[in-house]
Amino acid sequence: MSTISTALRDFKEPTKEQITQNFFSLASLPAAIGKDAREADDEVEKMDINAVLSLGVEGEEDSYAGKLYLMAPYLAFSSLDKKSVRFTIPLSTIRRVERLNARAGIYALSLALWHGGKIIVQLTSLRPTADLFCALLRDALKIELQRGRMKSVKGFVKTCYSEVLVSGSAFTPSDEKDEHTASEASESSYHGGLGLRFKFPGDPKKLREASKIKLWMTYLKTHGRNLTLLRYPQCTRLVQVGLPNRLRGEMWETLSGSIFLRYSNPGLYEQLLEQNTGRTTTSTEDIEKDLHRSLPEYAGYQSEEGISALRRVLQAYSFKNPELGYCQAMNILAAAILIYMSEEQAFWLLEVLCDRLLPGYYAPSMHGTLLDQRVFESLVQRCLPIIHDHFQAVDVQLSVASLPWFLSLYINSMPMIFAFRIVDCFFCMGPKVLFQVGYPQDQWGKTITDTRRWRFLEFDA
Repeated sequence: MSTISTALRDFKEPTKEQITQNFFSLASLPAAIGKDAREADDEVEKMDINAVLSLGVEGEEDSYAGKLYLMAPYLAFSSLDKKSVRFTIPLSTIRRVERLNARAGIYALSLALWHGGKIIVQLTSLRPTADLFCALLRDALKIELQRGRMKSVKGFVKTCYSEVLVSGSAFTPSDEKDEHTASEASESSYHGGLGLRFKFPGDPKKLREASKIKLWMTYLKTHGRNLTLLRYPQCTRLVQVGLPNRLRGEMWETLSGSIFLRYSNPGLYEQLLEQNTGRTTTSTEDIEKDLHRSLPEYAGYQSEEGISALRRVLQAYSFKNPELGYCQAMNILAAAILIYMSEEQAFWLLEVLCDRLLPGYYAPSMHGTLLDQRVFESLVQRCLPIIHDHFQAVDVQLSVASLPWFLSLYINSMPMIFAFRIVDCFFCMGPKVLFQVGYPQDQWGKTITDTRRWRFLEFDA
């Protein structure tokens, strides 16, 4: 309790700007850019405006009212209900902006994106406000062009599997043997994890990999991908069904926003490792102790290749954040995401996990997760009194069981194929998923007490 009390005394309410940035998974200003560029971004005033969003695609007639945000170097949108539609796209991925010849009184813009998609934004505020927003957007785009960020998009998207998938050259696995053979021919064209070499957990046929790939291919062709992904309701439903193995790593970084950190800081991961070669700290010593206890059941971590990759990611993070360094359960998270992601992708996703999604979970005091355990215990006491009374009767504290669930995102608490389904939803819908799984409810909000029903609960695509 003293740890939690100290953390609460030091707690500061986030500002409105910070809440907005967290909601849109925005990365902080790139560390690699110069002082002049930082000042230029600061000069571009942040602004939001009422707007109606629609896709410039024939057959897609749905429109969503919401707010359009300019937060250089990003453009973001959220529908009024905060969950139906949203997107965050770097300004450098916008190829063309034009005013549509709409009827009098309607101020509409057409934005052509890097991947060929087009979105129509109807600004519903007064004309002076709309003019000001357009002027700010024009200035921000000029800064991105002068900085040369437009040119960096082409090389970056080549590291994403979705580019291979949508281009039609992707391989659709029919069984694990074929998948392993095909991966050797294509792994160099995009970033991927240890699963490309040591196979992904589960049977592709039972997991319906081919069907999931087709569904995602259709969605990505219409709604953008990686840096330009538009999160429509279908996106959440597809995530709930379960992500295909080859696309999982990229979708994790896209949904969490770590892809923007990777895009904004090219080469930083390798630079950290190079600058700290041979360096020994308390964190690196603790990392060495835990390496062989990180998902030892997975074949990749029974080889030196997997252990070395895990060591590099954890050490690079400890070098970048020396105050935090290395803490309990970080090895489990890094080992899990390395199955689906490259080292650089895993490094930036670990940064987002520890600093933004789960603050205080992996700090030495663990005040964040301890506080959440108190909240979870209170929830069980109020809504599941019989279970709570049973724990009291046998003199067992619920947090003893639930603490490992939250710290490892359930990865250590169930078979990996089920745990990764939870991680999919975690990155899509946020930390509330940890509570929803621990205290399971169905889609109508009713408590699910039958473990079998909860575990195999399926969502329609």
